[in-house]
Amino acid sequence: MKMKIKRKIKTYNLNFGPQHPSAHGVLRLVLELNGEVIKNLEPHVGLLHRGTEKLIEYKNFLQALPYFDRLDYVSMLNQEHAFVLSGEKHLICNIPIRAQYIRVIFSELTRILNHLMAITTHALDVGALTPFLWAFEEREKIMEFYERVSGARMHAAYFRLGGVAQDLPFNLINDIYKFLHAFISRLNEIEELLTFNKIWRNRLINVGVLNQQLAINAGFSGILLRATGLNWDLRKNFPYEIYQSLDFYVPTSHNVIVFQDIFYVLNKWDKVLKLLISA
Repeated sequence: MKMKIKRKIKTYNLNFGPQHPSAHGVLRLVLELNGEVIKNLEPHVGLLHRGTEKLIEYKNFLQALPYFDRLDYVSMLNQEHAFVLSGEKHLICNIPIRAQYIRVIFSELTRILNHLMAITTHALDVGALTPFLWAFEEREKIMEFYERVSGARMHAAYFRLGGVAQDLPFNLINDIYKFLHAFISRLNEIEELLTFNKIWRNRLINVGVLNQQLAINAGFSGILLRATGLNWDLRKNFPYEIYQSLDFYVPTSHNVIVFQDIFYVLNKWDKVLKLLISA
């Protein structure tokens, strides 16, 4: 007589970070796993706080600026941009139009820098190596632009209250223009490689489903909010610098799933390129 054996599936808990290389000291996740499936997740985000506000209480504006490069070290000049804009708003500064164009160009280049890291390291996590190598080759070119204006590849400390530290070096704007046109073909290659990749599709389609109302209630912003179909972009809704005079539109999606969100970012890359070329 055969006995029926009842099997009980037992989940197990795993700490992800803060020592994990992908969490790099700022995030801890307590995961409940059933094999590879995450059944529950408890985030501990307190490690993100570095006491920057307290540190810069004892600094002047110029001394405080480099701290903002390090708040998000794949969006360095965007962090600087937010800091100088807030100071200029309080001081009611008139910024030279050339400085505004320079700041917008480098903020949008930094946006490309950020998305190259986000998309292709994500691809690396789910088994695609080649886009990562291609993307880091392009990132090196943008970091060279950083170095030519500031002397530093990452932590530029280039923006200033009232403008930028110094004007663009000779011929840099032509090199940026050439890079943008060449990058369009590389962007197409990355999209082509990932879009119909079987492993990529199997691991991302119908993962992370979220509707617009849930996104609003959860306080989502930026790409994730626009990926739910809500047309919300501060560059359009509350334009600053010279964004109101640039010809660009904000791409949106229907509802947040990871696969669809990747498409949104790829589409956004295309719009950032056109925005930069128009600038």
